[in-house]
Amino acid sequence: MIWELGTLSLGPVKAFNIMRQRYGGFENVGATKDDCKNFRARIHSYIGEYDADMVINRLTDKKQVMADYSFVHSVDENKRLTGLYKMVFVPFTGIDNHYRNVMLGAGLLASESIESYKWLLQSFLNSFGKQPKVVITDQDPAMKQAIEAVFDKSRHRLCMWHIMKKVANKVGHELCNNEDFKRRMCDIVWTDSIAPETFEREWKLIMIEFGQTENKWIDDMFGMRSSWIPPFYRYEPMSGLMRTTSRSESENHFFCQVSNSQLTLVEFFNHFDGAMDVQRFNHRKNDHISRNTTLDNW
Repeated sequence: MIWELGTLSLGPVKAFNIMRQRYGGFENVGATKDDCKNFRARIHSYIGEYDADMVINRLTDKKQVMADYSFVHSVDENKRLTGLYKMVFVPFTGIDNHYRNVMLGAGLLASESIESYKWLLQSFLNSFGKQPKVVITDQDPAMKQAIEAVFDKSRHRLCMWHIMKKVANKVGHELCNNEDFKRRMCDIVWTDSIAPETFEREWKLIMIEFGQTENKWIDDMFGMRSSWIPPFYRYEPMSGLMRTTSRSESENHFFCQVSNSQLTLVEFFNHFDGAMDVQRFNHRKNDHISRNTTLDNW
């Protein structure tokens, strides 16, 4: 029970309290709260130095029985995975036919180097067989170079959410809380219904009116406007990608629920598989609703 509840990111104390309610009292649990706490330590002791081996064997077995499943890993000269517990989690998120976030794949990297990202993107390309039309990332310079090298036919777009999060620190909280400034910025940034020329004109007028013409960060963001502003993507089928902040925010929330710095690799993948089950169930539910709902006439 403790292990199963752990897949929902519930710690041993919460697991104990749930069992106490489920079984009708402390005396019916069959263990104390301290026993539950010690259970985690015993798990770590059992996994020991075979953490990575257990995960690799598990994923290799899955690959053998699932035709469309892909898994690859790389080791160092000593045949070991490096930096196990300071690894970088890199999710590949797409949009399904219900305009919902869907996990296409994920990677764990020992470092955020250009070569690491190139290896990961090439592995992704080998699995899917073709490059995505558009790739959206934050402003990571290593990722930028890796995308240019591997996804040479894809258009790289910067995440609007990550950029707009920085506005308050770059222009000052007083200006960022100015309702007129926020409204006018949102009117030209969070839309693709205006032409690029209109965006450029309005952006310059806003910066002049609010005294930001000497702001280097503002100038830099304007200089790379074709990499993140929707009007420059208005003729590409984006499937709703990054039109609002909610999509990126929901992904951050989703992954925070399945991971934390205290997990072993075995525990992480157990949590991850549980989260994927939830996502697949929701997709099947939305499919069912779509097929069996009669729309009202308008």
